[in-house]
Amino acid sequence: MRFLATGEEMQKIDQISIEQIGIPGLVLMERAALAVTEEIEKRFSRIKTGEHDTGRTAYTRILVVTECGNNGGDGLAVARMLAEKGYLVDVYCIGQVSRATESYKVQESILGQLGIKITEDFPNGEYDVIVDAIFGVGLKRDIEGIHKEVIDHINDMPAYVVAVDIPSGISATTGRVMNVAVKADLTVTMGLMKVGMTVYPGHGYCGEILVKDIGFPDKAVDMVMPEIFTYNEGDLNRLNKRRPDGNKGTFGKVAVIAGSREISGAACLAASAAYRVGSGMVKVYTHKDNRVIVGGYLPEALMMTYQDEKTAVICAENACVWANIILIGPGIGTGKEAECMLKTVLENFKGTIVVDADGLNLLSAHKELLAAGKISRQTGNIALVITPHVKEMSRLTGKTVTELKEAPVRECRTFAEAETLVCVLKDARTCVSDGGVHTYMNTSGNDGMATAGSGDVLAGMIAGLSAGGISPSEAARLGVYIHGLAGDRAKKRYGKAAITAGSLIDEIGPIMSSYV
Repeated sequence: MRFLATGEEMQKIDQISIEQIGIPGLVLMERAALAVTEEIEKRFSRIKTGEHDTGRTAYTRILVVTECGNNGGDGLAVARMLAEKGYLVDVYCIGQVSRATESYKVQESILGQLGIKITEDFPNGEYDVIVDAIFGVGLKRDIEGIHKEVIDHINDMPAYVVAVDIPSGISATTGRVMNVAVKADLTVTMGLMKVGMTVYPGHGYCGEILVKDIGFPDKAVDMVMPEIFTYNEGDLNRLNKRRPDGNKGTFGKVAVIAGSREISGAACLAASAAYRVGSGMVKVYTHKDNRVIVGGYLPEALMMTYQDEKTAVICAENACVWANIILIGPGIGTGKEAECMLKTVLENFKGTIVVDADGLNLLSAHKELLAAGKISRQTGNIALVITPHVKEMSRLTGKTVTELKEAPVRECRTFAEAETLVCVLKDARTCVSDGGVHTYMNTSGNDGMATAGSGDVLAGMIAGLSAGGISPSEAARLGVYIHGLAGDRAKKRYGKAAITAGSLIDEIGPIMSSYV
């Protein structure tokens, strides 16, 4: 697990490290500059190679662009270190030195002693590398005037751009472009990954991202305790280990209420995914027209079918008795049969319920269904997991898609807390919240997963993981993370354009094989 920091949280960590713990700010600045310098050295040698013989040595030319804050101070230190290593370095400062921070003034003085000049006019000439040290994580205003002109100029230049901590113009908290932003090829960020570099559009401006330890103490991070966190592959150890003396009942029974007349794919995908994450038994409840297709696709699944409202209710009642986890919604439609099944499950089942797709559309149209089980959820008798994408979340909450995209963490957490449920808000960066202090933001996956059936696979995975004894909120986090990893594996195997929901299912087993 690793934390993702907002701009405000990172500033607090920096402040605590310096003012309370006593690490000099210049020490942190020097370590940040060294981290950036080392990455430039790895990519660009001091003397260019592969140049035509001109009779003279061609050196790598670097332009460092700064403002007068501490991020600019980092940039001055980078300029000094690169110059000392023999690179040809020019330094351009946009701001007024009279407004400079003390750390910036110290770095400026050192450059002066070494004869490295800082120009106040953007240099003419061609550069191999541009170091962006204009704005850091504290930026809260739109960029205009000379700063906008400089950033536009940087973006028009063919040089390789390295951003110090965050590309100038990106909000470290929201990922919003503050009118204009530097388009970096490499971002070397300090201490913790920033939320604004994880979400879009900010992520698209960062290029390659490297997180560097420059000495922020764990105590400082713990004192701030960032709200948002994410998983890495080490967190797959959170999966439950298989019991050597277990049986199919030990590993959970998942009821998948999915599909409707002439719509069978969602049921097949969700049930198959539930099996792939380790469910002992999966029973599909679907329309009778789907029996042959589902049985042929997944012979391991048990099945019960309905053909009208009466038999649909009987199916839902059977699921409430048979299963310890119920997934309802994928492909069931929004007709009376589907409404009756959802109502029956929400009013009668005493376990974890995962609601996806059409189930969410029914909840949006019949808010009383969501309210009906709230008391039981508050007392812990049942748990509800919902998996809306932003349009479904918009219908549930009444918020616009734009509002949800601007503050996904807040909206996810607020709704989860208000309704006493686990909310999986799906987007390019999916968030998971149970209404608690911390919110999970997923960083695995890719845009090739934006394909029909991908959500059905995720819902089945969450249900299957929960059936194995993992808490609903943990099952949601792990399900989202593994789902993304499956997408990343499928991308390597087929390319993004060729990813299908079925290919995601095929990649689940290899991911989990070393951990369960």
